[in-house]
Amino acid sequence: MKRIVLYSIGLLALLLNTSCESVLFIELDEADKLIVLNGAISADSLVAVQVSRTRHILDNAPVLPLGGARVKLYENGELAEELSYSDNAYFRSVAFRPSKGRSYSIEVEQPGYASVSAACRIPPAVAIEKIDTFSIREENDDSYYYGPGYEDKLVFDISFNDPAGEENYYLLRVQADRSYRNWRDTTVQYIDSLLNGTDWVYFVNDSTYPIFDIYRQIGFPRIESDEIVSEGRTSEGILFSDQLIDGKNYSFRGAVRHAEISAADSAVVSICLHSISEDYYRYLKTRQKHYEAKENYLAVPVIVYSNVNQGTGFFGGQSVDVYSFTTFIPEYGWGRGLPYYEK
Repeated sequence: MKRIVLYSIGLLALLLNTSCESVLFIELDEADKLIVLNGAISADSLVAVQVSRTRHILDNAPVLPLGGARVKLYENGELAEELSYSDNAYFRSVAFRPSKGRSYSIEVEQPGYASVSAACRIPPAVAIEKIDTFSIREENDDSYYYGPGYEDKLVFDISFNDPAGEENYYLLRVQADRSYRNWRDTTVQYIDSLLNGTDWVYFVNDSTYPIFDIYRQIGFPRIESDEIVSEGRTSEGILFSDQLIDGKNYSFRGAVRHAEISAADSAVVSICLHSISEDYYRYLKTRQKHYEAKENYLAVPVIVYSNVNQGTGFFGGQSVDVYSFTTFIPEYGWGRGLPYYEK
């Protein structure tokens, strides 16, 4: 009898607990909307910066451009040009191109928002002193992706002289401007026949004529290297500073997979050594750490660096020295066909 009473009390407590559940709605106050400014200006290139606004943390809407904003660019304190809105939240210069070694500032005004400003300097480019390239074939057990037990790579040895007595920040990137085949659907159905004894049997057959269009695309192959004193890897390339190489001649080896620079006819491969401002470097470095941490619920949240006053985003400067060459590496699975070039 005692056991039955205990079971009954436990069941009653469970029912009371579940019947007292309620839905709690929490209203989160929306923070003040801020202007978002993102842009890296390059020496001898037209200026392009993106201007949008912040969103609520639960807002899934796409980036909202501020097309009515006024965006002014200054060079050494003098107005250089008021940028014009183009598309996709970008404001561009019509004629003005920045120069190396000069200081630039930008101001953005939009009714209903606090005006924002930012400043940067375009560092001088650091010249690539020497590059040697060659191809190697490495063993690879992943034959599903790389073929019968090997993988081909383009290897490059690079060296440059870091300027002494100043802080320098670098972004190493490889760019591949390559062609690719887009196969056409040229399947044609026709009536075929076979003689079966004394009777002819007719049936529908298919014929595909191999023809394709050739287009070009620009990609950024992933750099493989165990020798670079890397301080971060981003979708743009490899980040490093001169903290350990100040004033020295720095040499290292890198490689990219043939599969990422192959082409239908040819590819122009460019090895780019960017000299970037400290603000741009810190933004790229913290942004990558943010991407790596956001899917890890146990990781410490990373605040992305910003140098935009009263807003968010970044405004940075860069110069680049480029070494380019042309490769003729066939696409994987390349076959015969008749190319058609669009004029």
